[in-house]
Amino acid sequence: MENIENLYLETRLKKHRDFWGAKLTAAENETMERHIEFLRESGALNKVLKKGDQAPEFNLKNQNSEIISSIELLKKGPLVVSFYRGSWCPYCVEEIKALNTFYPQFQENEADLLVLSPQSLARTQRQANELHLKYSLLVDDDNKTGKAFGLVYEFPQYLKDLYQGRFNNNIQEINEGSAWELPIPARFVIGQDGKILDVFADPDYRFRPEPIDTVNFIKNLKK
Repeated sequence: MENIENLYLETRLKKHRDFWGAKLTAAENETMERHIEFLRESGALNKVLKKGDQAPEFNLKNQNSEIISSIELLKKGPLVVSFYRGSWCPYCVEEIKALNTFYPQFQENEADLLVLSPQSLARTQRQANELHLKYSLLVDDDNKTGKAFGLVYEFPQYLKDLYQGRFNNNIQEINEGSAWELPIPARFVIGQDGKILDVFADPDYRFRPEPIDTVNFIKNLKK
């Protein structure tokens, strides 16, 4: 049985925050913080769809090259749609694994889960296989669905330089996309009428909502 403390996503995320906070130089940490604050102050969150908004419909390819329709899944029950940056991001990997642990509880409560990333199909397939994911990991080509949800930002040059120079991550190549763009990590709960019932979005990618909180929210929908 997994250590009960490790069931909490925040426990895992804090370990990465501590590790990378110590590993990066003061200047590198400042650059990362600078961009997070820029997103906050620029009003990026104001563009994110809110509770009560109509969620965009989408049809995207999953790790098995199947086309998954949000419309079809909503006919069966509520839908959780989670956006993450990619398999190269350790915070995202922890969230992906935590959601996998709790996925049976989503299903028990007649809800489904879709997790979207702009990374390439090959990377998506590799990640899904390595982590034995039970849910659909979807490829959001060129962040089209992320843009529809109001989540996507473009990298400034100083952040491109850091990602390539320090982490050897060329985001445009990783995504096989047309630009250096990523979604703000976010999780939406969508009702069967297509309306957004709950949303969590944070420009600080080092923090994510607990899967159990989302499960409990869905449980309360039934009451």
